[in-house]
Amino acid sequence: METTAEQTVDKALNHAQKRKISLYSIGVNFLLSLIKIVGGKLSGSAALMADGIHSLSDLAASMSVFVGITISNKKSETFPFGLYKVENLVALISAFAIFIAGYEIAKDVFFGESMVIKNLPIALAVLALTALITYLYSRWEKKMAIELNSPSLMADAEHIKVDFYTALVVLVGVLGQYFGYPIVEKIAVAVVVYFIFHSGFEILKEAIKVLLDASIDADTVEKVRTIVNEEPLVKDIKLITGRNSGSYTFLQLDLDVKTDSLKEAHDLSHTIEDKIKARMPFVEKVIVHFE
Repeated sequence: METTAEQTVDKALNHAQKRKISLYSIGVNFLLSLIKIVGGKLSGSAALMADGIHSLSDLAASMSVFVGITISNKKSETFPFGLYKVENLVALISAFAIFIAGYEIAKDVFFGESMVIKNLPIALAVLALTALITYLYSRWEKKMAIELNSPSLMADAEHIKVDFYTALVVLVGVLGQYFGYPIVEKIAVAVVVYFIFHSGFEILKEAIKVLLDASIDADTVEKVRTIVNEEPLVKDIKLITGRNSGSYTFLQLDLDVKTDSLKEAHDLSHTIEDKIKARMPFVEKVIVHFE
């Protein structure tokens, strides 16, 4: 059984890791936007410039992720269940940042002045470099987001992953523009915008579900059910429900037990809570009701 102090240390470590990763994201997005905008200017690629603008929105989103993670760890008597949902709120803001980026890209390319590719090797080198950076970093950040159970880092990883796909599509547009088929670039940008809006919608949907206290997912319910069914005093499981809040989960169990002893029931509730927290480290609280 973990002590309260050990749980606090684990949470502090989790928070410190999330803050560090969010700072990495700020640096990566700044580097990507700089490379793309300079590369777009030098090569004359409208699609590359548009993608650079998108990376600037990613930079702003990553900054909001850092702020959100910092606030989510604060303690307040006004919020007895914690400020963990600030992470979900940040994910929601990130979704709207993605939508705005998509709009700006479409507006600049479809209604702005056309650009002529002046230096194809520069454009190709920039695309190859940014594709490599975004592919490797988004995979790593997603892996860490899963380990840390962080919705804001997961949103940020999805945000950055869009840059990998857009780099591939922009490559098609650059080649089309260079060889005299500018319509290809417009088609490429349209595909880029689709990826951006799709990514934003998925992040928006998950953030709203948590903010509106949607029930926990089926996999979590089954894990809890398996743990509870190991207890011989449990006759029947009437209900398993709960909600997510940032990185953490709050559970409520309604059980039918094989005892009339209040002490045995009380001890059983503590045993179940301890076992669930031991196997599911991001569970913050378990409330058990008996019938």
